[in-house]
Amino acid sequence: MPAHQILRREWIAAGYKPDMGSAIACPPPTNSSTIRLYNLTSVKYALSNIENRRIKVSRFADLNDPFELLAANFKEQKMRQVVRNWKDKRHSLMGLLCFAGDWSEPVMWSHYAEKHTGICLGFDVNRDTVQQVSYQDDRILDALGPTPTPEKLSEELQQQLLCTKSGGWRYEEEYRRFVNLSEAIAEDSRHFWPISNDIELVEVILGPLCEEPLESVRQKVRMHFPNAVVFKARLAFQSFKIVPDARTVP
Repeated sequence: MPAHQILRREWIAAGYKPDMGSAIACPPPTNSSTIRLYNLTSVKYALSNIENRRIKVSRFADLNDPFELLAANFKEQKMRQVVRNWKDKRHSLMGLLCFAGDWSEPVMWSHYAEKHTGICLGFDVNRDTVQQVSYQDDRILDALGPTPTPEKLSEELQQQLLCTKSGGWRYEEEYRRFVNLSEAIAEDSRHFWPISNDIELVEVILGPLCEEPLESVRQKVRMHFPNAVVFKARLAFQSFKIVPDARTVP
């Protein structure tokens, strides 16, 4: 059996979908307590993250979905204000690490990796630290108490608001890790989280239009993450997907 078919079988056996982007490029996680997740960004930020062993912490107010944390269907103005106040409080105290469940969707490269010129970083992440986003076609129906305040939102509703997005974003297959900003690395107005034991860099994928020399990236990665595999992606020949360029897979 060809090597790429063996790898794909390993990914399927580990519980991943059969058309995972990395399914013919490298093995899946060997530890069932971890999950392979991806973060797409520009060449500049990807290389900086590799050299500094960190990943950017996103802020709720800066995310590209205007409905972020506003998934509730509250008709009354007072109720809407409670949720907006709750969102403001979350923004001031909390950030999140955003991951995708796969990197083969071309829209992801267009939105997050500078129109396919960027780089995708693949991580083995502790499953217990991330939460999967729920995509819904309708907003959440719930009721507030007689004296609604941000502190009175139920824990269940807060959790739903943190991890619910419109169905139009399903292609992202997003997972989130929520972090306290007070524990993050602050740099000017940005925050970062260290790449450590529960977030391990294992893949570096250059976009189809990435002009950064492959060998140059490999050398940088080897200095900081010697076990990570580095390869380039290309446009698929028979589908609207981004796939590994087999010529560059070690």
